[in-house]
Amino acid sequence: MKKLYNNTFMQLILALCTFSLVSCQEFNIDSQPEAPLNIQTDALESYTALATSPSNVVFNISSNTPWTIESDQQWCKPTPSMSAASSLVSEIVVTMENNEGKKTRTAQLTIKAEGIEESKVVTIEQASKEDLVVIPYDELVPTEGGSITFTISSNKAWEIIPSTAFLSNIDKTSGTGNEEATAETVTVTLPANAGAKRAGTLTVKTQFEEYTFTVTQNGVIIELEEDPESTTISMPSTGNNMEKTVLIRANKEWKVEVPKEYQSWLRAEALSETELKITTTTTNNLMVNRVGHIIMKTKEVIDGFDGITFDVNQGTAFWKEGGADNYAVDEETGYMTLYGSGIVTNFLFKKGRLTFDFESINLTGEDWIEFNMWPNSGNTNLHLHFYANKESNFTCGGSGLNWTQKTFTWTSEQTNVVKKIEFLVVNKEEGSNALVLKLIIDGVEVAILDNNITDPYATEPGAPVYFRMHTTNKASNFTVKSITWEPVE
Repeated sequence: MKKLYNNTFMQLILALCTFSLVSCQEFNIDSQPEAPLNIQTDALESYTALATSPSNVVFNISSNTPWTIESDQQWCKPTPSMSAASSLVSEIVVTMENNEGKKTRTAQLTIKAEGIEESKVVTIEQASKEDLVVIPYDELVPTEGGSITFTISSNKAWEIIPSTAFLSNIDKTSGTGNEEATAETVTVTLPANAGAKRAGTLTVKTQFEEYTFTVTQNGVIIELEEDPESTTISMPSTGNNMEKTVLIRANKEWKVEVPKEYQSWLRAEALSETELKITTTTTNNLMVNRVGHIIMKTKEVIDGFDGITFDVNQGTAFWKEGGADNYAVDEETGYMTLYGSGIVTNFLFKKGRLTFDFESINLTGEDWIEFNMWPNSGNTNLHLHFYANKESNFTCGGSGLNWTQKTFTWTSEQTNVVKKIEFLVVNKEEGSNALVLKLIIDGVEVAILDNNITDPYATEPGAPVYFRMHTTNKASNFTVKSITWEPVE
């Protein structure tokens, strides 16, 4: 019985296994159906691009089926142009060449997917090359005013921007342009000008280009006959009461004024309707050129016309010795600081008063300032060697003369506060041929030389003045404000 039971049980097990295998073969069905084919893109229907250096167009394609993208124009290229085998999602970069033509152009990108009948089209429009040509008005508009014309050729929309009110009466201030860039004529009407010659600009502007030109209208004319475009009159640097006469061209009766701040050295007067006389009454005692102004006005009062200003430029009476690293000039004040170079005057020193005005003096160690002036012939010499904490000497002598010298010793506290040094050379007595020489510092007579010094100026024209800073390491310096010479007859 036991053996029978076991056989029967085993048969039952085999039967169940057989039924199970058959069942698996007949009912093993995928419960997830296959997805439909699909392609998506975030590309816009159309894009616009610049003619020059256009930016790339970028968009994405996502698909579960292979795709391609084609351009119908060689100047417009998408990358990549088809889906990769490993990925059906891609970023598309569209590059474009510059448009050298004068017309806009269009490219179409067609996106197709395998198994999908419908395609997507993306349009790219590229602007034409900017083409703006302006033929300006380049003549002088008369004082009475009137109409002027100029032309604009543009393949883009344009506008005109005037810089000033008298150019604002324009018959058309904008236009659409055209692909052929056909010329368009613009008319500007200017009113009469009761004032000085005036100028303004007209700017023709498109989105990416602009062209500006100047329109000048005549007005009251007061100008230099020799050089109408210049408003500068140059004068000699040295000499008192130096004069220059210039010719004036004017269409109105005129007068001239010198502002108060320049009257100490500058004069101007009308000699006739066409002649102007300029006078500089003194030598320029600054280390730089000095500039004054005169104002030319109409005799009758004209609204809107305040006159024309002319600069009067007087050169400096000095020239510099040594490299530029040895001195510094303040162009605004005309002051000069010397560290190791010298200055020579363009004028000749004779009998009179020579005055040095200082902003500051800074002498250290054995450094010193040299002043040297006397006619150039023979060994004639007048000088001051100025030290701190060491003997200074004021000396005169030369061929046929008895040398004479006065010395003094000052501390640095005394020398470094000095503001003015004067040299006075006059006849010892009226009618005498002998001279007396005085050294005056800050108003005090420090030294006098009168040892039968014969007047050399009876036969000599005078001598340039030379002064300099002697220093070994540029530790010392001085700043001179001005040098003034007042002659004595």
